[in-house]
Amino acid sequence: MDSVSKQKRTRYLLTLLILITIPCYALGIVLLRLNRGPLEPTPTASATPTITATATITLTPYLTRTATVTPTITLTPTVTQTRTPTQTPTPTQTPTLTLSPTLTETPTETLPPTEPPISEETP
Repeated sequence: MDSVSKQKRTRYLLTLLILITIPCYALGIVLLRLNRGPLEPTPTASATPTITATATITLTPYLTRTATVTPTITLTPTVTQTRTPTQTPTPTQTPTLTLSPTLTETPTETLPPTEPPISEETP
C-alpha cells in the first residue's frame, strides 16, 4: 500500500470503516425488534377534576387581626436640566455717514505782466 497515493489510502480506510460498522447497526435493529413485546393497547386513566365548595364558620373567643398590605403609589418627579443653546451677541458695526471734503478752488491773485526794469547803462 505504500505505492498508493494518500488520497486513495484515505478512501480505502473510510470504506473499511463503513463496512466494519454495518454489523453493529444490524445488531441494534435486531435487538430493538426483539424488545418490542406485544402491541396491546394499555388503558390510560383520565381524571376529571371536581371542585366542591363547603363553607365553614369558626368562632374564636378573641378578635383576630389580619395584616393587609395596601400598595401605595408614590410619584417621584425627576428634574432633568437640559441646556438650550442661547444666542451670543455678535457685534455689528452700523455705518455712519461721513462727509468727504470737497475741493474748492481758492482764488489767486494774478498781477498783470510788468515790464522788466530798465537798467542804466553807463557809457
